Amino acid sequence: MPTEIIVYSGIHCAPCDAVKAFLKENGFDYSEKNVNKDKEARQEMRAMGMISIPVTVIGDHKIQGFDRPALQAALGLK
Repeated sequence: MPTEIIVYSGIHCAPCDAVKAFLKENGFDYSEKNVNKDKEARQEMRAMGMISIPVTVIGDHKIQGFDRPALQAALGLK
């Protein structure tokens, strides 16, 4: 079970909404960092080598976009 889940998201971002809905549906709490409103969050995301949203950080996993299989694997779901 991951200790922390962070979703880097933005305004008017359907894939971001899909990631957040997926996490909620599966009972996972997460923190959200809006890169449109938070310059530091945008810099953090870019420092990871990610340039587009959403980016979901689960432990050592960094998942770009709404990638259901990658999310399931990182969360230990099947």
